[in-house]
Amino acid sequence: MLHVLAMTLAALAQDPTVAVAAPPIPDALASYMPKAERHASDHFLVVSDAPAAAIANTLNALERTRTSLLADLAQRGLPATDPGVRHLAILFSDEGAFRRFAREVDGQTLATTLGYYQPSGRRLQLFDPESTDAVRAADATIAKNEAAIKARQDAVNRMRGSRLSRQEAAVAQREVDQARAKLASQRAQREAAVDDSLKVVVVHEATHQMLFECGAQSPTGLNPLWLAEGLAVGYETDDVRRPGGPSSMRDERFGTFRKALLANGLMPVRLLVTARVLPSGGGTQTALQAQEDFYAQSCMLVRWCMLERPAEFKAFLAACREAKPGEAPETIFEACFGSIESVQRSYVLWLREQVPESERTDSFQLVERWTIDGRPVPDPAGTTKNPPKLDATRQAPAPSPEVPVVAPTPPSMPQPAP
Repeated sequence: MLHVLAMTLAALAQDPTVAVAAPPIPDALASYMPKAERHASDHFLVVSDAPAAAIANTLNALERTRTSLLADLAQRGLPATDPGVRHLAILFSDEGAFRRFAREVDGQTLATTLGYYQPSGRRLQLFDPESTDAVRAADATIAKNEAAIKARQDAVNRMRGSRLSRQEAAVAQREVDQARAKLASQRAQREAAVDDSLKVVVVHEATHQMLFECGAQSPTGLNPLWLAEGLAVGYETDDVRRPGGPSSMRDERFGTFRKALLANGLMPVRLLVTARVLPSGGGTQTALQAQEDFYAQSCMLVRWCMLERPAEFKAFLAACREAKPGEAPETIFEACFGSIESVQRSYVLWLREQVPESERTDSFQLVERWTIDGRPVPDPAGTTKNPPKLDATRQAPAPSPEVPVVAPTPPSMPQPAP
């Protein structure tokens, strides 16, 4: 059970052990969060002006993510060292203040950023999804619908006073009751979307934070974009009580990957491992769609590395931590895994085993023969007729230090319209 200890700035100032147990809070934060208070759990310090519920939910998600991630890393023989200090998170109550701070203090300008981890400052930045335009629009629509239902109910009550309108009033009352039921469902949708958004983003960003601050990655080493984002996406979960990890993949992410896989939209491995910035889209694909594809495909390549080549992956992480400035990511990758061409062939064969024959489209038949050097992929020896598959319907249990790691797209906000 998580025991959250909430403390004010004054209380923390009197506790020197807490004051030295977390990275320094940026002096500039006071300009963007003048009413900030500090709230601590066993392993995290959250500086925030958000409502108490948002802070408690954030601390809960942070602690659970830390526990499950460190346990999984240790089981795989990967670095999982407790640094002995509290990890720092800044939670803004207002999206606008978050974006101004991100832009003016950290140089983070990506419009789709929902949160980011700053390795050089050892801190992550988030904002309460209650402050988003989507939530405010949903609240405004719900309020409008509530007013309309009240006005309709008043009219029905007046109709009941006339003998000639009783039958009509009964019909109208049923319509009002149906509208109320729909509105209740929309309120629940709204609450679930906010809750899911907060949890998904927190888990994603906390994974980045733990990987850097517990030794798996190093701010001074090489941190390929596909590796950083693939790991964070791989540990995402919609439910902090059910850890993510390389053996599972969040349904939304898997759906994105599955669509690309079956439509012959895979990115070549060389393109993935050498990417330095998120794609900007092109043609009929928006920048957001291109970035979602990159996240999902990076996750699948990381999963292949961790599940199929665990020893090589462990060596690759170590090589990245020890990399010198200027070393090429593909050079380190090939030193650990072999040529990118051979990885491409093995990776495609592994992907083929994840899709049952009954679901293979014409486009996917091209994927089966697709290699970076143009040669066909041979049939794997001993391929079974019923290979294990990734089921999209199942429930799934960083770049360089100068470029903050950005968060995923959260679950979409429902659009209530009874």
